[in-house]
Amino acid sequence: MLKQLFASTLATLLLVCGTTFAQSPATPPPPPPPVIVAPSTQANDNVALTMPGNGSARQAVVIFSAVAGEVAEVGFRPGQAVRAGQVLVRLEDRSERLAADLASARLDAAKALAARYEGTRGTGAVPESVVDEARAALRAAGIELAQAREAVADRVVRAPFAGVVGLATVERGDRVTPETALTTLDDRRVLFIDFELPEAYLARVKPGQAVTAANPAYPGREFKGAVAQIDSRIDPVSRNVRMRAAVPNTDDLLRSGMSFQVQLALSGQPRVSVPELALQWDRDGSFVWTVREGKAVRVPARPVRRAEGRVLLDSELKPGESVVIEGVQRLRAGIAVRVVGNGGAARTPP
Repeated sequence: MLKQLFASTLATLLLVCGTTFAQSPATPPPPPPPVIVAPSTQANDNVALTMPGNGSARQAVVIFSAVAGEVAEVGFRPGQAVRAGQVLVRLEDRSERLAADLASARLDAAKALAARYEGTRGTGAVPESVVDEARAALRAAGIELAQAREAVADRVVRAPFAGVVGLATVERGDRVTPETALTTLDDRRVLFIDFELPEAYLARVKPGQAVTAANPAYPGREFKGAVAQIDSRIDPVSRNVRMRAAVPNTDDLLRSGMSFQVQLALSGQPRVSVPELALQWDRDGSFVWTVREGKAVRVPARPVRRAEGRVLLDSELKPGESVVIEGVQRLRAGIAVRVVGNGGAARTPP
């Protein structure tokens, strides 16, 4: 009896619920999420780098004497332009000149003796061995004279090339040695500026490429030059490569040791440019959302460089495609979206 009553009650409940469900309308699908998009553009991956540099003259030496001695004359003024071979410092050379005169006299005597012996050749009056000894003595006297003249020349310090001399470190009467620095000499008609370039930009630089240098001594002024040399190695610690730029110094304003800010403009390949808000990240990497045929499409994108609120991408995204900049939180690949606004025309970065 109880079983019949329970079965009857259950049947009645199922009939009522079935009728209710049949009469309820179906739940409508959620509306497409609204998004705001902005157009992508194409821009060259150009970059302007500013790097610190140090200046040095095209030719720069410290002048030393070849021998020790007493300074007899200082033949230059600090900052003076000198020509190649001009006398800068002269040492006392009385002993060396006397030695050269003595060697010259011995050479004259050896010449006379050798000539006299040569006149007797074939007569048998002088043995051939004596004639040979006279010839050898003549050659030895010539060598002694050359050595004496070289010793005199070593007492004179000359400019090895044309340039500008620095401060003199000695005066007349000073005793100097070969380790005593007398002055400096710079050929600064062209100034070299050494700087370091990040490894990532090495492929974009070549000799002859234009550079611009600025120095705090001349605010607002730029000095034009070009890349002259590129080192053959990259520093494994800093990952930079050393470079040298040549800057004409026709006005003679620049000096060795000056500090510079070197500016180098590098051109790059075309890239897709999107607003920074469009670039998203998750555990799989970086990507952007685009809208194709009214649906959200996820496109992988690797950022290359950021500039002025935009980012250049290495991506399969095509220039001109719209990317989502607002409303990305509710997006899933393949769902329908509703575009409710446009971020406007994009600025092309330099």
